[in-house]
Amino acid sequence: MLRLAPSHPPLWRTPTSVQLGMDDERPLTGLTPWQERLLDALVSGIPDARLAPLARELGATDDEADAFLRRIEKALAPEVAPAPAVRVELPADLRHEDETTLVGGMQAAGLDVVDTARWPLPTAPEPIVVVASRLVDPHRAARLTAKDIPHLPIELSGDRVVVGPFVVPGESACIACVHAYRRDRDPDWPLVAAQLLARPSVPTDPLLLVEAATLAARMLRSGAVGRSVVLSAADGVGESREHRPHAGCLCRSPEGIWSADAPGSPTAAPTTATAFARPA
Repeated sequence: MLRLAPSHPPLWRTPTSVQLGMDDERPLTGLTPWQERLLDALVSGIPDARLAPLARELGATDDEADAFLRRIEKALAPEVAPAPAVRVELPADLRHEDETTLVGGMQAAGLDVVDTARWPLPTAPEPIVVVASRLVDPHRAARLTAKDIPHLPIELSGDRVVVGPFVVPGESACIACVHAYRRDRDPDWPLVAAQLLARPSVPTDPLLLVEAATLAARMLRSGAVGRSVVLSAADGVGESREHRPHAGCLCRSPEGIWSADAPGSPTAAPTTATAFARPA
């Protein structure tokens, strides 16, 4: 469907000059009657296949219509993808209030949350949002990678939340890649991470939960991989981080995926450097 974005209505300056939206600094001038009528039709929207026949009816050629559409391309509404269906895995000790705020925020942001659970969900085609206290358990992440399930981590730390990266097994950096790079920079990181995994969850700022839910919806709706965002209660500006596959991680090779624990078996926090952030 071809349609002018709601933020870009035609605002006429003269009978033959129009700007599209309040911020348009380059108005269209010298418009012909057929262009004026086509703009009017684009306010309510026309099917893609209807463009050429309508242009001919208005007295324009197909090439002229295509050229005009290119001129106003930035004012057209983007294609709206259907709400993606997702499932949500929650920490066992997550507060009910935090669950309600986070899951409700995802639904309000356009995600179709088809299932939530405080234990590993069964295999299904929908992506899984993996909510964790401070860090995602590497066994949880490895299980999803091994089963070829796309997943998005949300790590809650009270006044700090990390969203992403969205992991598409075999195509993008996995969570083990993220921690492998950190281990490269800090050899003691596995020991620090193990302590974080062992700590109980804490209440998370509701504002951060809503922001995290909205950001998660954006990532899942766009399908963009390789990026995480750190949200902080101290300011409203998120810190964006880029992630690449780690050379020592075999997550993009089916032969290299290591076996995770059985889905029904809870895992204890790893306590050695080799147990955490090892190649997937």
